[in-house]
Amino acid sequence: MSLHLVVGLSGGLDSTVLLHLMHRMQQKLPQLFRLSAIHVDHGLQAASAQFVTQCEAICRQLSLPLTVVRVQIAQAEITSLGLEAAARRHRYQAIAQSLPDQAVLALAHHRDDLLETALLQWIRGAGLEGLSAMNRLSKLDLGNRIIMRWRPLLDQSRQSLLEYASRENLGWIEDPTNSDTDIARNRIRLEVMPVLRSLRQGADSAMARSIVHLQTARDLLELVTEQALEESRMPEGRLNLDVLFAQDEALAARIIRGWLKQHGAPTPPTKRLAEFLRQLRVAREPFAQMDLADPASGQAWQVIRERGFLRIGR
Repeated sequence: MSLHLVVGLSGGLDSTVLLHLMHRMQQKLPQLFRLSAIHVDHGLQAASAQFVTQCEAICRQLSLPLTVVRVQIAQAEITSLGLEAAARRHRYQAIAQSLPDQAVLALAHHRDDLLETALLQWIRGAGLEGLSAMNRLSKLDLGNRIIMRWRPLLDQSRQSLLEYASRENLGWIEDPTNSDTDIARNRIRLEVMPVLRSLRQGADSAMARSIVHLQTARDLLELVTEQALEESRMPEGRLNLDVLFAQDEALAARIIRGWLKQHGAPTPPTKRLAEFLRQLRVAREPFAQMDLADPASGQAWQVIRERGFLRIGR
């Protein structure tokens, strides 16, 4: 069975270029993989119908199958998570329901996206996972399904994609929100990145190399965390406190975060988790509890200490 690549197609420049490149590769190596596209219509813009029409046009031109999925996002969720995060959550959920079995989702994120994401995470005070931004190949666990994501354009600048699209006479629609500097990502792209580029020639390439270094460090740390978590795990999904307390604070926090993630539970902010660990270490009573909530689903979770182990309750 050949590989099935499904390109996440928005109708904008980046994904149009990716789809065209993948189609050209498939034409040369038809036995290597099958190709199709998927478009998620969030219905959040007046131009939504135009994006659907553009996606249909490019897929018709290339004779490729296109799946269009329409989603609705509640205003309460947008208020809670923010527009970008809420849209991303629904987009991936919709893709997970529509993506064929064993298919790989190809995304058109490029080097500019990589740098913007890292800077956004930096000003939010993110840790290593956030600062190391996007991976070329990654798995997304959505609970009911794991999606394999491939980002083949991370080494390419947006300018190089624009030049390719111009050479190939490709058409696309520019997202009208891309010029809105009230959106943090746009302000970084339009105002911050030009200043950084003016400070040092080759700034984009240098910053991208730093992110690769961070990704390498993260991968090594994740390996250590997985080994420590395996040693800490007990039957029925519990966590051994004696093994946990034998670790230093940083690794103990990573163990708990990894343990919560495996159970599909939300992870607490850094300060709150550090305080919970402190209480666990000094408390004399056998019982302690940390309440967690998932703002998107409204579900409540609890981390409960019971004489020598932790368990998760709901």
